[in-house]
Amino acid sequence: MSRPCPSPRLRLVLHHVLSTASAAVCAGGALAQVPTEITFSVDWQGPLMGLPSSTTGAPITEADLLFQPELGFGPGRPGTRIQGSFLQRYSQCVGHLPGIACGVEIDALSFGVDARLRATTAYRFDVLYSVDEHATGQPTTQPRTVFSEALANDAAADVFLGRFSGALPFGPQPRPHVAAIDGNGERSSSGALYPGLGLTEPTRATPTVPELGDNLDALDLGPPPQPGARLFFSLEGGLFDPLEPFASITNSAALQPDPTGQGFNGADILVVDAQGLVLRYAGAGQLGLSTAGLDDLDALVVVENGVPGYQPSVALYDWVPTPGTTPRDLVLFSVRRGSAVIGQLDSLLGIPITEGDVLAAPIGGAGTGARPAIVIAAEALGLATQRGQTLNAGDELDALDVRDDSEEPIKDCNDNGVEDAHDITDGTSPDVDGNGIPDECEDPGDEFCDCDTAAEAPCGNTAASGEGCRNNTGAGGRLNGTGTSSMETDSLVLTASQLTPNTFGVVFLGAGVASVFPPASNGRLCVVGGGGSGLYRSAVAPTGPTGTFVYGPGILAAVSGLPAPPPIVSGSTWGFQVWYRDLGGPCSGGASNLTNGWRVTFTP
Repeated sequence: MSRPCPSPRLRLVLHHVLSTASAAVCAGGALAQVPTEITFSVDWQGPLMGLPSSTTGAPITEADLLFQPELGFGPGRPGTRIQGSFLQRYSQCVGHLPGIACGVEIDALSFGVDARLRATTAYRFDVLYSVDEHATGQPTTQPRTVFSEALANDAAADVFLGRFSGALPFGPQPRPHVAAIDGNGERSSSGALYPGLGLTEPTRATPTVPELGDNLDALDLGPPPQPGARLFFSLEGGLFDPLEPFASITNSAALQPDPTGQGFNGADILVVDAQGLVLRYAGAGQLGLSTAGLDDLDALVVVENGVPGYQPSVALYDWVPTPGTTPRDLVLFSVRRGSAVIGQLDSLLGIPITEGDVLAAPIGGAGTGARPAIVIAAEALGLATQRGQTLNAGDELDALDVRDDSEEPIKDCNDNGVEDAHDITDGTSPDVDGNGIPDECEDPGDEFCDCDTAAEAPCGNTAASGEGCRNNTGAGGRLNGTGTSSMETDSLVLTASQLTPNTFGVVFLGAGVASVFPPASNGRLCVVGGGGSGLYRSAVAPTGPTGTFVYGPGILAAVSGLPAPPPIVSGSTWGFQVWYRDLGGPCSGGASNLTNGWRVTFTP
């Protein structure tokens, strides 16, 4: 699918610490296929702290920006994309245990090239976000929502996706959303299963630390970062969390000195410059937040206009280039629970601010008493609020990104330009095994090795296309696969039919292909050992009076119990065939027969 070339997004970030770059090339206005990856951090309370990174081997901290190169199912620890070594206290914190606040927590991040939102009715964009373990979501019967995953204690490590079209602001009317990325890639108690980040779940809403699971605390999605640009981020402030009275309070922002030796504010947006210095990009006051440390910025989107310094937006869409003007910087953010600005009226909709709202700089500009503007209300993301109250008990927006159609989807296995999560939620792609992957991407296989020509039949006993050689019933044995090729759900089902009734059949599998006429047989053998592995017998089943039996789901679990199990891995192709008794068949001396073959390339 051809898309506009989003050139700023492809010239990313932080020249001095990146290792996994693949260049994006735009030629003639066409976008080269660049993978979308997630960069994220986790907070200091979860079990990932101190464990070795899968890429560097160094202990993971709450200052490290992590990634999962291949979203998948089951265990798979994240790797380190950017070490937090640009923070002064970083070396003191490497290797600390979970539940210890070390003073280097990055709780919001952006690479400065997020989607430049547009004010047209046809404009579509996605809001990607995460919540903390205390979120409940608005009640709904829809699966894979904040509500369903919060009930399963699985929301805090997930990434949710809300779809929007048209112009800001979006007030407190609920809109559809769906979980797009899971924390651990394992089926939750809600029944949801979708590719994950290798984090630990569940994460329960308890007042104590350390947590049993991880909390995703900042995120950015896009092509793998490139050298040359900047990292925008915020550090945790020193606010008391009313829902976690026993958690230690460590002001990471105040502990990080600026070039003059002064600490920062938890509501400041910081940037790492080309020399690796941590500087203030936007001060709390410019965002309508407290300069006295009473607010804490907790999620971040930045679209930099290329002019040095921060040029705050003073009106919606003044960040969009127009002839003869310089666009302003687009900055969106949220605030953490316990912030003083919660409950105060915003400068756009005139409603009380909550910890789940997506905010922008004050409309009309910062000044005495100016408050941030709500551009996307928490309710529009499916979040529960205590709007109008200052109880600080609503759902907290913990991480944030925005993206539009100029960027490749996170997961688009059918290559239709639409997120797999959207395809499934909208009903345009089935997902019968519920693993978050459209079934057309998990084809259960295809038929091969039929017996519809004389060259394929041992004694002229041809049969119809898609069948094995003709048996004593006058038809050929047929083997067919349904379900999916997913190894995670193990949902492949093989159906053998048109066999000799009231006998038995043997299902066998192998990685090799041949064409052999076995002795004393009325059929053709095509499945053999290959790739260094042998031929495996996986089941014996009666054919019954109809000459039929069904094998599966659970085939992979069954063969894994063999004394020497077949080495089936994602991406490997295996053939199945059924041998069965065929006394009195068409070939002289033939006492057995075989179905056609069924071939499957297994997927995650």
